[in-house]
Amino acid sequence: MESTATTELTAVVRRAQKGDESAQKELITLYQHRVAGFVYAMTNRSDYVEDLSQQVFIKMVRAIDRLQAPAQFESWLFRLARNTCIDQLRRQKLRRIFLPFGEEHENIPEPPGAVDSEELDALRHALAQLRPQDRALLALVQEGRSHAEISDILNISVAAVKARLHRAREHLREHYQPQHED
Repeated sequence: MESTATTELTAVVRRAQKGDESAQKELITLYQHRVAGFVYAMTNRSDYVEDLSQQVFIKMVRAIDRLQAPAQFESWLFRLARNTCIDQLRRQKLRRIFLPFGEEHENIPEPPGAVDSEELDALRHALAQLRPQDRALLALVQEGRSHAEISDILNISVAAVKARLHRAREHLREHYQPQHED
């Protein structure tokens, strides 16, 4: 049995599928913060968040009419976000191979007032060592997704989710070494 929230979301998705701009805007408003957080978790780059989130929502609007099961909208949207981030990371990797650039372009500093501690730097470093797929998996867990939801979003079995999650956490532990002051 569907919850009221799920039923209401499905109704908004159906209107959006018919080209209703107010329904499309409502979906963007409902998901903009979660998609932005997911994009940041996947890329570990605050300078990518706005552009990639916008790309995700443009893709959503263009493809929503082809979504077969409106009740699966959320999983579909996060799959779009995951694929958009992975595409960007691949393009960035290719740029590094083919385009020489200065060190100043590699690490764009955080804006003034942003959280910047040694422990956060250690965690960012550890996350950067993971494959994009593993970062996506950890981002979904961080967002509070169940194994079944993650399975649906990533289009893999629940057993595969558990196995990949275990490996991703192990890899994260290998690379995560916060600086502790004694």
